[in-house]
Amino acid sequence: MNQPLWNPSDKSASIRKWAEDLHKEARRVFLLDKTHAHLLFLFKDEGPVGINPIPPKTDQAQIYEAIRRAVKDNNLYAVIQVGEVWTYFLKGERDHTAFQLLDGEMKVSDLRDEDKTEALYLKMESRDGASLIYLDRIVRDNAQVGLGDVKMIEGEDLKWFGQI
Repeated sequence: MNQPLWNPSDKSASIRKWAEDLHKEARRVFLLDKTHAHLLFLFKDEGPVGINPIPPKTDQAQIYEAIRRAVKDNNLYAVIQVGEVWTYFLKGERDHTAFQLLDGEMKVSDLRDEDKTEALYLKMESRDGASLIYLDRIVRDNAQVGLGDVKMIEGEDLKWFGQI
């Protein structure tokens, strides 16, 4: 992947371009390798400062706490996280399961296998409030592995920066 240019006077556009390009690269890598490593991309006001791999089976709560601590301790501008996740796709406007997940009454891991969806995941959040999530459905059909439809969510408060 050719790294996008970073413009310190337009950090918001720069981080969005990084997220879009990393999403394209994550799709390419997944389709080639049939898997994707869990990675954190860290950015300061001046641009990218690091890529950190996350060990397999690391608890998501530990990851989020480490991100919050890194943001605070290093005055980060933005974080992009890429990897594979199990997720839940809304099944209607008054989906009771979605309410339980959002309220923290249950986790995706508590769901039946047929209610969970495996996805390639990219999440970006910046200090100025920009946030973006890409969820690409992973499709497994016997020996074939591919990507299905993609859901993009913008503007969700992901709390890496909001809780500091």
